[in-house]
Amino acid sequence: MSRPPAFLAFLCGTLATVSWSIGSILSKAALCRIDPLSLLTGQLAASAASLTVLSIWSGAPPRLSDWRAGLPGILQPALASSLSIFGLSMMPVSLEAMLFAVEPPMIILLAWLVLSEVPNLAIVFLSLLAFAGVCVLSWGSGPGSSSTHELGVALVLAGVFFASLYSIAIQVMSQKIDALRLTTASQIVAFAVVASAWVGIRPLPTLSVVMDDITLVVSSGLLLLSIPFLLYGMALQRMSATGAALLLPLVPMLTSVLASIFLQETLTATQWIGAAAVLISALGTPLALGTRPHPGKESI
Repeated sequence: MSRPPAFLAFLCGTLATVSWSIGSILSKAALCRIDPLSLLTGQLAASAASLTVLSIWSGAPPRLSDWRAGLPGILQPALASSLSIFGLSMMPVSLEAMLFAVEPPMIILLAWLVLSEVPNLAIVFLSLLAFAGVCVLSWGSGPGSSSTHELGVALVLAGVFFASLYSIAIQVMSQKIDALRLTTASQIVAFAVVASAWVGIRPLPTLSVVMDDITLVVSSGLLLLSIPFLLYGMALQRMSATGAALLLPLVPMLTSVLASIFLQETLTATQWIGAAAVLISALGTPLALGTRPHPGKESI
């Protein structure tokens, strides 16, 4: 018996959050050696290259006309990731992830205003539960949070706004464009934008990289960009923008757990209660989804 589309959407979305969390941890580790713009440029290069290879292997290589489909890449990851990675360099990764937890209610609000996706009571309840869990998680958000620069917080929140707009744009465009083609085009456009900025700011860069740095950049690029964006795009093909947004609170919860293990950003007992609230909210997503799968996509 084949699994229902709602389950597949939930699985893709959940795997995307896991990949984003691991990628965030690797990015924070990489920032100890590499400046933010160089790191993001390398990550996007690895992401765009891997998606291009996957597209060619699947028999649908990128086309020059795909630049229109790649325009959402200007929002995310070009703008959103650029802003957030500079913010991440100024704060603990767990705090950066918690700030990104305002993305689900922002997407739900934008989906209501732009797509007329009126949230039902279950979705509203889960959003409030996730927001409450994140607030508890953020309470005394670990070592170093008191020295977080206000500019870093402002940069991350600006990144959240552009990431939310990206989700809305992808939801609209995914009705006619395959997830792989849409993600590949977006990542290529994002790489072109960020690489142009990198060359403009550092016209004659001096690179002193070692194999460990290259491995860290490539692995973080795959886990933070190509893999989760493709999975999230596949989820958006099978559920509403509102439903997909409800999975995003898993990212700060998972990131906080991983940061406590690998970066010694420990959680307090109170913060673990917040993490539990976020997890319950995410696990309740399939029950809250009353959205039918979208019709089959047409390739253009």
